Amino acid sequence: MSFEEIVALVKSHPIATLLTIGVASEIIWRTYIYVRKNALTSKRKVHEVLFFNEKGGSCLAKHLQNTHKMPRPTIFPDSQCRNEFCTSKHTHRIAYEMDQAQYSLDLAIYTLTSVTLIDAINRSLERGVIVRLISDHEMVDSSGSQIRSMVGARVPVRCPDSNSMMHHKFCVIDGEARVNEILELKKRKSVRPYNSILISGSVNWTRQGLGGNWENCIITSDKVLTKSFQAEFRRMWNAFKSTANTVSAHKKK
Repeated sequence: MSFEEIVALVKSHPIATLLTIGVASEIIWRTYIYVRKNALTSKRKVHEVLFFNEKGGSCLAKHLQNTHKMPRPTIFPDSQCRNEFCTSKHTHRIAYEMDQAQYSLDLAIYTLTSVTLIDAINRSLERGVIVRLISDHEMVDSSGSQIRSMVGARVPVRCPDSNSMMHHKFCVIDGEARVNEILELKKRKSVRPYNSILISGSVNWTRQGLGGNWENCIITSDKVLTKSFQAEFRRMWNAFKSTANTVSAHKKK
């Protein structure tokens, strides 16, 4: 159809033409919003299980010797290790996902002593990522615990206000509900690309848990799972509101 024919058609059917243009514009706009939203939240698919067992430490000494050569890797080191249960590779695999955080890290961790994972948290803080931590009140001052150091690094910490054990070991990275909350609080309209990731399993984030026990850890971008864990973190965070600011950077004498 030539340009002259299009002009003639518009003149002969102006109302129908306007309606058609309006419907087409709406379809194009909704398609753009859908594609943009999915591009921001579903860029990378992850479904992985890490197993920690008696075979994980057989290559640890070699990796420790090479640590000084890669003080802050852009990808997780030891990725080429032939040991499928490599403790160092698995731990850095978890840290790698945390290094991808754009907006938030919500951690519900029974206890925290792993230097590798603590370094990943600190790198997130340096990038401006908002970190929140829920832990067990009895484990705050356990041997090697770094919970109080997290408070010193401006991480709010809450614990149960009862004797019940907070035994979770999970981390939600850039949960969609949490990202939307942060954007609203900061009144930001532009959104950086991000991926909602869940890290969860039996493994404690400690040297013993990561390197001496039989444990499991799931890393997934599954929307249903990330949404469920993010909702439970929020529920606990609100339930433990009375303990806000009760964990200080220094142990009371």
